Amino acid sequence: MNRSSKLLWIAFAILVPLGMLWQFYPLKDASARLNAFPMTSANVDSKDFPLSPAELAIYSNVKVLKRIAQVGNDRAFVTVIDGTKNRHAVHDPVYCFRGAGWVVTSQEDVPMGRGVARLVHLQQDKDTAEALYWFSDGNTQFDQPLLYWWKTALLRLTFGRSGNEPVLVVLSSVDGVLPDWHAVLKAWPELQAL
Repeated sequence: MNRSSKLLWIAFAILVPLGMLWQFYPLKDASARLNAFPMTSANVDSKDFPLSPAELAIYSNVKVLKRIAQVGNDRAFVTVIDGTKNRHAVHDPVYCFRGAGWVVTSQEDVPMGRGVARLVHLQQDKDTAEALYWFSDGNTQFDQPLLYWWKTALLRLTFGRSGNEPVLVVLSSVDGVLPDWHAVLKAWPELQAL
């Protein structure tokens, strides 16, 4: 057996048991952050919104917060997904929009308090919509799914010692009425703590 084959077998012998350990090692999830997210605040009044049957199937074994909120003069849906127990439930939101029949007409970065979010403009037949999304570990906000996957992989590799579990936060328009997202973010500072 040549040297590279031996190294491959050694790596395999180390990674398989580690993979088994990672699968069963309980990681700290983001429940505390989601539970601390208030239903109402000075500028926001929200209420829980039920998940659809399709969402219930996708988000099995996943902590999901879904609300409809009145933020000043604007209304928006907010969905927060903690994929600690099922990483496959969290993915690039653009795939979901396209899968639901929306066409992404444009995208832009939106500065956040501790990072950046992604604003997506959508079109379906004559309907328009917008969604603003970001991933957050409670300390930084970012709009890159690859960074999410890297952070969650690092959490598993370090048995949760490398930081907090990132969540996916998605704000979306209601009934085709496009909110002023900058005003929503300013009026709803609790979003920054997710």
